[in-house]
Amino acid sequence: MEPTEDQYLVLNALETLGFIERRLYDPEIGVWCIETASPILAIAFVLADGEIVPIYWLQDP
Repeated sequence: MEPTEDQYLVLNALETLGFIERRLYDPEIGVWCIETASPILAIAFVLADGEIVPIYWLQDP
């Protein structure tokens, strides 16, 4: 699966603001895993629709 235009728009905005420290694309599930300077979104996923989801939202408690 290729990255979507929505994902690229979000990533470019975050990079322009200097928030992204690292990023990695997983082609099997179609999401970007990003590490940011934000304590709230320290590690998050950028979904295909461009939504940014903190990693702990996707983990079961």
